[in-house]
Amino acid sequence: MPPRFFKHGELPLVLLWLVRERPRHGYDLMAELARLFGPGYRPSPGTIYPAVEALETEGLVAGAPIDGKVVYELTEPGAQALDGRLEQLADLEVRTGVLLRVGDGLPEQVDRLRARLLPLAGRVDARRTAEILDRAADDVEALLHPAPSLTAPSSHARNGHDR
Repeated sequence: MPPRFFKHGELPLVLLWLVRERPRHGYDLMAELARLFGPGYRPSPGTIYPAVEALETEGLVAGAPIDGKVVYELTEPGAQALDGRLEQLADLEVRTGVLLRVGDGLPEQVDRLRARLLPLAGRVDARRTAEILDRAADDVEALLHPAPSLTAPSSHARNGHDR
C-alpha cells in the first residue's frame, strides 16, 4: 500500500481552503486537487465525498443543489476553523511545494521573477544567480521570525542600567 499523500487532517483543510476560494461541487474539488497535487495525488470519489460530507456534518461547509450538483460553500464556522489552522496549511504548502494561498500575490511575484530571469539563462553566471536567489529566499523566510530591532532600547537601558 503506498504511503498516504495527506497527513491526518490535511485533506479537510485543503477542501476548506478550496471552497473558501469559491463555491465548488465534488467533481470540481477532485479536479482542482488533481491539478494542484498531481501526479503525486489522485483524488477519488470514495475519499473526497465522505470528507466533504463530514465537513458539512460539522457545519464547516454548506451544500446546496444547483443544476443537479451539490455545490459547497464555506460557512462562518468553517472560515473560523480555517483561520485557526493557517500554520498547518503553510506546513502543507512547504511539504508539498504547492502554494494554495494565492490571494496574497506571492505566486504572481514568483511568476514575474521567473519571466524576468528566464531570458537571462545562459547569459549570466548560474552559480551566482542561484546564490542570490537563495539569499532572497532566506530573507523571505526570515519574515516568519523577525529579528529584534537594533534601534529599540534594550531592557537594561529602559531600566536605567546603561547609564
